[in-house]
Amino acid sequence: MYNRALQEEIRMCIVNGESKEIVSVVSDAVEAGISPLTIVTEMLNPALKEVGDKFGQGEIYLPELILSAEAMQSAVEFLQPLLSAQKKGINSKGRVVMATVQGDIHDIGKNIVCAVLRANGFEVLDLGRDVPAAKIVTEAQKFKADIIGLSALLSTTLPYCRDTVRLLEELNLRNQFKVFIGGGPATPEYAASIGVLYGGPHAEAAVQNMLKAMEKE
Repeated sequence: MYNRALQEEIRMCIVNGESKEIVSVVSDAVEAGISPLTIVTEMLNPALKEVGDKFGQGEIYLPELILSAEAMQSAVEFLQPLLSAQKKGINSKGRVVMATVQGDIHDIGKNIVCAVLRANGFEVLDLGRDVPAAKIVTEAQKFKADIIGLSALLSTTLPYCRDTVRLLEELNLRNQFKVFIGGGPATPEYAASIGVLYGGPHAEAAVQNMLKAMEKE
């Protein structure tokens, strides 16, 4: 079941960064019979991608991007219990450990990626923010993760992504995990320079790239 009018309302809430209003509109979509997964993948994700593209093209600025991300987070937090219930019928796409690296307390982007990963059938262990490399590696081993996702919004914390890779190499664990990085200062070039994969400019891209990485196994 689909509803173009509700899709447009959701799009506008994301574009305008309306965190309070979006919960009501998403609730209306659920009551209209639209599945939570459809709401995430076909309504919320395209809207956030639109915002991310505008940011990348310089049409909007960081404060507007953050407001849109917060609106997205409000929506997925509302949908999370429904997504968890729906997930019981979805085969696991893989296991992902996500963390905002040491020294960085920004986690909105990471939280959205976690929610979209779960909505797409991944099992996710979210370690939170300001997480040192040793904890990331230890928890990835315990969780038997396929993927380690590292988030950094501050350019000064990018070196901690590299530290995680170095620790994996020192412990001869590098080949056990696909490592992704993402966040404002992360670039494909930096990812390549430390031997990891670039998640992408927004949550949807990160999830699609992780799906592709799992399909190559």
